[in-house]
This record gives sequence, C-alpha cells and structure tokens, in this order.
Amino acid sequence: MKWSLLLAGLLLSANAWAHGPTPQKTDESIQVGASAEAVWKRISAPCGLAQWHPQVTACEAVGDKQQKLTLKNGKQLLQEIDEVSAADMTVAYRLSGDIDLEALPVSSLNGKIKVSADGSNAKVVWTARYYRAFTGNEPPAGQDDESAKNAVDSFVKEGLQGLKDGRNAAAASSTKGWRQKVCVALRPLFKSVGMSVCA
Repeated sequence: MKWSLLLAGLLLSANAWAHGPTPQKTDESIQVGASAEAVWKRISAPCGLAQWHPQVTACEAVGDKQQKLTLKNGKQLLQEIDEVSAADMTVAYRLSGDIDLEALPVSSLNGKIKVSADGSNAKVVWTARYYRAFTGNEPPAGQDDESAKNAVDSFVKEGLQGLKDGRNAAAASSTKGWRQKVCVALRPLFKSVGMSVCA
C-alpha cells in the first residue's frame, strides 16, 4: 500500500513539473471603411500582404501556393496558402519550412482571414492557432507561450490596423503629392523650351 502511494505521488510530481507547449490562439477583428468586395480584393491578391501589412516590407511568390515574406527586421517567413475561397471571402494559410524565431517565435501556425459585409463597410476576422517555438519543457526566454502569443497578437493586430488605415492607399497618395510638387517646380523650365509636362 505504501509503495502504491509513493508511486502515485512520484507520478503526480512528474506531471506537475512537466509543462510542454499548450495550444495558443489569437482571434481579432476590425471594421474597415470600405466595401467587403474591395477589402477582399486586397487580401486575396497574390502577395498582397506586403501592400497593407506594416510589418511586411516585401513578398516573393514561390511557386503557386507559397509566399516568402520579408519583415521589417529583415527576417523572413515562408507562408503556404491552403485555400482561397472567393465564395466565403476567406484565405487559409500556414507557416512552413524552418521558422526563423526572430521573425515569429512559434514552431507551427495555421491562420485564417475572413471578410464579410457589415452594412456598407467590411468586417475582417483574423484567427490563428499555433504553438510556441520551444516544444520541450522549461522553454528558454523568448520561446515560451507568452512570447509566442505576444508576437502573433502583435502581427495580427498591426495587419488589421493596416487594412483599416489603408496603408497602400496612403502610400499612393503620398507619391501622387510628391509628383505634383515636382511638376510644379519644373513646369516653368519645360515651358521655356516649349514642352508641356504634368498636364
């Protein structure tokens, strides 16, 4: 009897000390002041993420379903598109290959972005399911559950805010304004030689 109790106690202690990775989730949504169709066009565009996500500086298509994302810190992620459903206005994806922990401290991640009409506006829901970078017990700093959740939460929230703010629209507006200033400055010079610019 004593040995049975001792063995049970040891098993309970071992389970208490063992703390492997637990499933993490991020569920965020935002309302965008544009039609659902317009927002869906931006989200579903090949490598469109680089046009509206503040953390993504470049995107390179790798084959038909993979995209190599370059982040602001110079690190890269390989994203595989599992489904693009125009009927449901949904994109499902996952991270593949060896994930650079300085890009995102996770060992695996599956995500989904869904657009729906909300009156004349659009509602965008972004969900992600993932595990921390370190898959054993006692993770080192920066590779634990909290680090994974903080990083993914930040990535998703900034992406949604980029959609709402119209990041690429703002960039286009800025470029247009710069071109107008150049035209105004150079117009007298070109006019003096009989040329018309920026009509």
